[in-house]
Parts: sequence; structure tokens; C-alpha cells
Amino acid sequence: MNKDNIKAVLQFVSEGRLNAVINKYGDGVPCATKKEAIEKVADLVFNRKVEMSEVKTIDPSAVSAPVPVIGGSSDLNQIKASIKTINDDLTNVAKIAMDAVSEARDIDNRIVALHDEFSSKLGAVSVDESSVRNEVAKVFASFKKATPVEELAEIASALPVLSRKKACEVFDGDLFYDVDGERVDFSNLEVDVWDDVHAPKRVNDYVFQPRHLHFALVALANKLPHNMWLGGERGTGKTEFVTQLASRLGRRLFRINFDEAIERAEFIGGNTIESGNVVWKEGIVTQAIQYTGALVLFDEIGFARAQNLAVLHSVCERSPHRSITIAETGRRIPVADHIAFFVADNSLGYGDASGNFAGVRDMNTAFIDRFSYTLKFNYLSADDETNLITKRTGINRDVAKMLVKFANSAREKAQAGVLTQPPSIRQLFAWADAVRDGLPVGLAFENAIINKFPADCESELRGVYTAMIDAVKLKSYLTK
Repeated sequence: MNKDNIKAVLQFVSEGRLNAVINKYGDGVPCATKKEAIEKVADLVFNRKVEMSEVKTIDPSAVSAPVPVIGGSSDLNQIKASIKTINDDLTNVAKIAMDAVSEARDIDNRIVALHDEFSSKLGAVSVDESSVRNEVAKVFASFKKATPVEELAEIASALPVLSRKKACEVFDGDLFYDVDGERVDFSNLEVDVWDDVHAPKRVNDYVFQPRHLHFALVALANKLPHNMWLGGERGTGKTEFVTQLASRLGRRLFRINFDEAIERAEFIGGNTIESGNVVWKEGIVTQAIQYTGALVLFDEIGFARAQNLAVLHSVCERSPHRSITIAETGRRIPVADHIAFFVADNSLGYGDASGNFAGVRDMNTAFIDRFSYTLKFNYLSADDETNLITKRTGINRDVAKMLVKFANSAREKAQAGVLTQPPSIRQLFAWADAVRDGLPVGLAFENAIINKFPADCESELRGVYTAMIDAVKLKSYLTK
């Protein structure tokens, strides 16, 4: 939970318990107000000096010394027990919030009933009704909850509930693959599902490559997950892989698009002027690392300058001490549990040897080493790509098959260095949409494919088009 969610839960803990926690785990100085106590205890919970379950059950008179915090362990049973405890805590918090919603609604209903009864009796009194009603309204207003019912309901629904499911219950398609003569079936692999309301929208026709999916699920299985580098040609589904992984696992995704001009302040944060004062504003990475269970995607990171990425080394380190220190404020921000970092890039971190992606730089070896696994993405098989184009655009399968034949022939030329880049699946979607909607096949090809390439590629592309595309036959398929 982030600090705002922690504070929302602490609203329902008595002031006596809060001060008992401060006395036992904090600086020992009790707070004069509950608001101050909530702030102190929220910091203790956020920094993991005390568990939320103990805050809710501590004896208000407890003054014993703090219980030492047990460090991380590789023992599988302890990890499973920790995951169960976290899940139980979140479930209890959600229940407490929903109980508070119900209680608040009951109070509001009683207030309304009393107000109506009082107002009806005023009708028989010969006084200035409007002034009396105003005074009555003021009195009853003081009894209302400080936190509106709608806000409590929103807090309760926003709390991510962690559950364990089998991979086959979460992911469609093939959950097996063959390697070294052996079939690897991971359909019964247990995975964590977070049910976060901020998770990305699901795209049902996305096709996962089983090997990559298996690796990703294993990498995410721990409280301190492994980071992953995804490399490959454009249009092979790298970015969508992370997006749909987050969608199906119910985890929030933070995506940062890098380019040569991006500065540290844009993704980490920096000073800005507000109302004449200098204030420090968090960047997207700083926000992301405080959000438990988030997936963080560094997209097209090969275009960024190395000096701007140096600050990410300590964040991406696979260590329980991973954190970032803000130079402007001196504040150290630890990376929350279960956060995993992904890179999606056209290269595997060592620049672009093909010359197809101008501006892609070599990455610092130390930075690459922060990513435990490197997955190389390739295009879908001809059959899978044909099925995807058919599902996504609604076009006849025979038309989609012809477009895929063109694309694969052009991709072979790109690999041979004849074309500077291969056609992407996005371009095939656009071409299929155009011919489906009645545009001439040749004109659709020109605007969706030809004009997307450098001028020196035109003759080769037109040659592939002539060899692979029968415009008359293609148009006849459209009427089927």
C-alpha cells in the first residue's frame, strides 16, 4: 500500500493504539492530536518498522521494546507464509473499510430520519421556520462523518486484493512449449493476481509467446522479482507483452518512453516554481517505485543518453536495499515490494548492428546486468499473424494471409540488409483496415507501407508487392 492508503486505514484505529505504536516503535513521544499520530504511524508502516496487523491489535498500554525486524530469507515456506500474511492483511483492511462504509450509511440514514421528524414537528410551532431549520441543519451537520461515504467506498474498492491462481485460469492460448525434445507445460503454475483497479485494459486477441510468458511468470514470483530485458524488431509485441501481462495479473503499469532529449528531471523529478516558491515534483519513476506490485516499463531506452540513466542503477538493483536518493531534497525513497522493471528495446542493449534503428546506443554493461533475463522477440508465425489480423480488423482470412506473405518476404529482405527496416504488424493492420473499408489495394499499400519507408526502399517494396499481391484476387476475397 502507498502512504495515502495507509493513512485511510489508520483513520479507523483509535488514538490510544496509535500512540502505543509510536511509544513502542517510534520516537516515544505521544501526539496531541490524532492527525499527528496518523502521520507518524503511517511513516512507520510505510518504512516497514511495524505491520498494519499489529497497529490494529496493539494494547494501548503496551510500552515494551520493539520487536526486531526479521530480514529476508530464501526459504520457500517463509516466503509463502509472508505472501499469505500480506493477502490476509489486505483482505482485513478491505473488510474494515467496507464495514465503515456500512456504518457511515446507517448514521446518515438515522440523521435524515431525525432531521425529518424534527422538521415535521416544527410545522406546529409559530416561529420563523427558515431560521430554525438552518440552525437545526447546522447542529446535525456536526454529527456527520468527516470522510464521505463515497470516499470510503472508493478507498475500499481501490485496495488491491492479492490472490493465487493457476496460469491456465488467467491466460488463454498455449501454456506449453517444446525444448530439447521435452514438452514444458506450465498451465498449473501458481501466479499472484493483484486485482488492481489501475491495471491496463485487456486486449483479448494478444498472443503470448509461451516461452517468454513462462519466464516472466517465474521472474515475478518473488517479493524481490527479477527484472527483464525485451529485445527485438519493432512490431514484435514487446511493449504489448508487458501491458497484457500487467492486465491479466491485475497489476498497475507505469510506462516511460525514452528518447534522446529526455532529461533526468522528466522521469525522476525536479524543482519547479509554484506560487513563487521552489518545490520538488516527483517524476513518473519516483511515483512508480512507491506503488507496491507495480510493473515499470522503460520503453525504447536505447535512445536515451547514458548519463541520464545512471540514476536508475540503484533503483533497478536486485537488492532488498534498492532505492533512490533525491539530490535536491536528500530524501531516500526505497523501492516497494513486488515491483519489477522491464526494458523494451529494438536491441539487446549493445546497439544496432543492422543499421535499421538510427540512434540506438550501446547501454552501460552495469545497467544491462541489472536485468536478470533477456528475451528476444520474433514475429509471430504466419498462421498466428494471419489469425491476429483477421480478429483485429475483421477482414477475410484469405486477405490477411496474402498480406502476411508480403510482410514475411519483405522481412527476409530486411534481415539481408536490402531493406532498412521490416514491415510491422501495425502497418499490416492499417493496410487491412483500408482495403476492408473500400480503398483501392494499391493506394492502401502506398499509404500504409511505401510512405512509411525511406525513398530508397520503394523499388524493393514494390517488387515484393508485385510478386506476392494479386490485387484482383484480393478484392474477390473481400466479397466472400
